[in-house]
Amino acid sequence: MMRNTLKWSVLASALLLGACNNTPSEPAQEPTQPAPESTQSVRAVESKLSQIELEWEGPTPLLESIMEAGNDDCDAHNNWCDGTLDVYGFPWSSPQAPTLSDAVESVFALSQDYSYFPWQDRGTVPFSTLSDTLFKFEALDPSLLTELGNGTEQVQIRYFYSTYLVAPGASDWNHLFIVLFPQSHRVAVFNLVNHEI
Repeated sequence: MMRNTLKWSVLASALLLGACNNTPSEPAQEPTQPAPESTQSVRAVESKLSQIELEWEGPTPLLESIMEAGNDDCDAHNNWCDGTLDVYGFPWSSPQAPTLSDAVESVFALSQDYSYFPWQDRGTVPFSTLSDTLFKFEALDPSLLTELGNGTEQVQIRYFYSTYLVAPGASDWNHLFIVLFPQSHRVAVFNLVNHEI
């Protein structure tokens, strides 16, 4: 069974998309004529992929304290879990709203930590899916929304899941949520790893 994996960098994705341009090939042109269509489409892909440029903000003090308390609770129960929360802002001047797909591509291009695992893309999910998965980090609901959002925007969430053997008879279950705040121009990345004891 083939699993969806996200190991391509943004540049490799752009080049692949440009290389897979399905327009019919045109005969060679004189140097004085404009650039071929395929070159223009590669530029458009590169431009689209660079629309969201993430800048580290880090969790607010409240969110940081929630993460510390959750990880302490995990450790108190034989290290059943580990959680991380990264928060990024991004400048935005386009009249079009930022997309979740662009946010996901930017997150995976940003760090090898995010692209290391063989992720199964579970698609776009409602906030309740994140809430049901919080485990020892329940206080993130609704604090994540109130701390990072404007109170009225509809957040968009993409969920990735991975399980893998870490020792004979013991697996980890990794839940990755990429949360786009389209009006506040923020992206939160919550990663929860549950350990089989």
